[in-house]
Order: sequence, then C-alpha cells, then structure tokens
Amino acid sequence: MSDAPPKKMSNLAMRLLSAFIAIPFLVFLVWYPHPLPLWGLVFVATAVGLWEWGAITQQGRPRVDRLFGIVLGLLVSAAMYFGGRASLLGTLTAVTFLAFIWYLFRFGDLATVGARLGTTLAGVLYVGVLLTFVALLKRRPDGVHGEWVLLAMTVTWFGDTGAYFAGRTLGRHKLYPAISPGKTVEGAVGGLLGSVLAVAIARLWYLSGTLAWWDCAALAIPAGALGQIGDLCESLIKRAYGVKDSGVIMPGHGGILDRVDALIFSSPFIYWYALIRFGG
Repeated sequence: MSDAPPKKMSNLAMRLLSAFIAIPFLVFLVWYPHPLPLWGLVFVATAVGLWEWGAITQQGRPRVDRLFGIVLGLLVSAAMYFGGRASLLGTLTAVTFLAFIWYLFRFGDLATVGARLGTTLAGVLYVGVLLTFVALLKRRPDGVHGEWVLLAMTVTWFGDTGAYFAGRTLGRHKLYPAISPGKTVEGAVGGLLGSVLAVAIARLWYLSGTLAWWDCAALAIPAGALGQIGDLCESLIKRAYGVKDSGVIMPGHGGILDRVDALIFSSPFIYWYALIRFGG
C-alpha cells in the first residue's frame, strides 16, 4: 500500500457536491406555496452575507462591530418584508441614527471612522435591502410556487453559464481588466443571450400565461446586464480590500456574496418590472 496522503477533493468535485446537497432544498423552498420558509432562508443568507461584508470591510476591527452591522441589516430586511412604507422609512431612519451614534462612541481610529461608518451603512443597503427582494418576489400573487424567484435565479444562472462558455470559446476583448481581468466583451454578450433564453423558457413554461414574447428582451436584457454589473461590483470590493473570496461557507463556491452577487442586482429590477407591468 502507498503511504502517500490521500488527495484532496478537487474544487469541481466540492462544487458539485455542494450543489447536489443545496439545490433540492432550495427548489423545495422556492416551490413551497407559503412564502415564509423562503424568507427564512433569505433572512439567514442576509445575516451570513452581512457577516462576510463586515469581514471584508472591517478587517482588524472587533467582531462586535460586524455583529452591529448584521443587526442593522436584518432590521431593515424585516421591515421591508413585514412592514409598509412608513415602517420601512422609520426603520431606515432609526438605522441611520444608530449607526452614527454607534461610531460616535466607538470611533477607535479617527482617521478611518468615516470609512467604517460608510461601509456599515453600505452593507445594510447592499445586502440587507437588495437580497430581500428575492423573498419579496415569492409574495407575488402570480408567483405562489416561486415562479418569479425561479425566473430571477435562472436569469443569473443562465447568464453566468452563457458568459462562461462564450468567454472561453470566443473571448478576445477584455471587458473591464482593472476589476475582473478574466471577463470579456464576448462573454458579456453571451451572458445576455443566456438571460434572454431563461426568460424565453419561462414564457414557454411556468409563466406562459403572464409573459409576452417582447418581455424576453425588455426584462432579460436589463436584468442580465444588472447581474453582470453586480458581479463586477463585488469584484471591485474584494479587489479593493485584497480578498479572493467573500467567505468559505459553501465548499468550492466561496461565500454567500460570491453566489448572490448577480442575483441581488437583478432581483430588484425583476421585482419592480413585474410590479409595474403586471401589478400586484
């Protein structure tokens, strides 16, 4: 017998295993008629995403500062989901007051307190607000079984897949090398085509009585473009702070923010598109 140590599981194998475990659970929550279980998952993902955000932007700071940012973000997320307009405005006002008061008495290094205050509030908006739109899509009257959530997810997944294969096979011109050297213009176009395909499948299948053919372009292209911008924005933050992955909670996939960076930019657009176009 060989005394060589066993080989570590490859990154691809870890990615596939993680997906094999997570996807059936996610599909069940998306399909389940009552919206609260999916909101619970989004709420937990929001907490983890806010922790990752704090770990990136509050490096070297006490953990209590990260926990404070999580509390603020979860307050806003809950107000968005359960409260009305007045409740949300009141919560945003209170969160802003609390953030300033917190750092007034816990300023630490005065040279960096402005940046730390700003990143705490930015995390509330970036994670706490944007990710909650995924749960709000589940509450639409024409999406009891998660049709609009599935649409948002497939717009980003098909977009990522289209961008990957188009970039690998046709990529010649760099899209934004200062932020993401591997992305190409050809990959971006392939990603948009993948997003259009996702909406076309929804039009033919689970939203056939809702979407028109022209929605495939009017909805998919802006949502797909925003998803790609969301990916670049997360890369911008990680590059600014010298971080490779936002976290390690998902083996082979990085952190929560690495997985939802496109989704949290495309979901708000899809939510407002559906609200303006179809009411509800």
